[in-house]
Amino acid sequence: MHELGRADGPTLVLLHGLSDSGLCWPDAVRRWRYDYRIVAPDARGHGESPRFDPATSGSNRFQDMVADVIALLEALAGQGGETPILVGHSMGAGVAGTVLASRPDLVRAGVLEDPPWFNRPRGVDRPDTARQTTQQSVQPFRDDCEAAMASGRLDLRLWPEIEFRPWAQSKAQLDPSLTDREQIALQSPWIDIAAAITRPTLLVTGSREGAILVTAQSRQRLAELSNHHIEVEVVPGAGHTVRRDCADAYYQIVDPWVRMQFSTARTA
Repeated sequence: MHELGRADGPTLVLLHGLSDSGLCWPDAVRRWRYDYRIVAPDARGHGESPRFDPATSGSNRFQDMVADVIALLEALAGQGGETPILVGHSMGAGVAGTVLASRPDLVRAGVLEDPPWFNRPRGVDRPDTARQTTQQSVQPFRDDCEAAMASGRLDLRLWPEIEFRPWAQSKAQLDPSLTDREQIALQSPWIDIAAAITRPTLLVTGSREGAILVTAQSRQRLAELSNHHIEVEVVPGAGHTVRRDCADAYYQIVDPWVRMQFSTARTA
């Protein structure tokens, strides 16, 4: 668990995506460190956290990750202070959404950056982004991290420079037993999770269909759900990693929203 930013005060708990780590929020930390206490865990099987039991290789890990975050939030609650806001990306946003739905007593609000809330066409087992196995996608970072990072700079020209090194290093750290994205898939239909959320939740996704998980069809289903606790914002030009693809646009949406959640709690 990485503790960043202020030593006390309003707390943000940052939950990273698959093959990232708790250190893969450097631009966010640079922007938030003077205003918030930041707690950024390495998910199980990621970063420096414990590996999974090889005997259960291939099993779904999602509920383990949810249980780990609940245990962390319970520990923070035991310390007193303000109830935290969860901020998650991709896998971490899926975990955050499940925690928001199942343990609202532990969280004030949530920011979900392109969670795995996608609708699969018939005959398609998973989104198009999963063409490579997870281990195939991270192997170049194990073979030559510097070269893989340099390649990333060419492919991901919109990203802040500060993002690249922790992003590359986290790939080389991924647990070898995490071989497939289905191992971290949601265990309940995402629309049921969305329907159960009763805390203020901001969902931020991009506009690049084919590169995002919360597609136009998913957004239509959310609109039909009419859960007034959930707001949806689409950042033009952004793909799956909205905060990296269009950083300024992402924080122009998220920063005032987060401030409002903490401010509303103090005046309630």
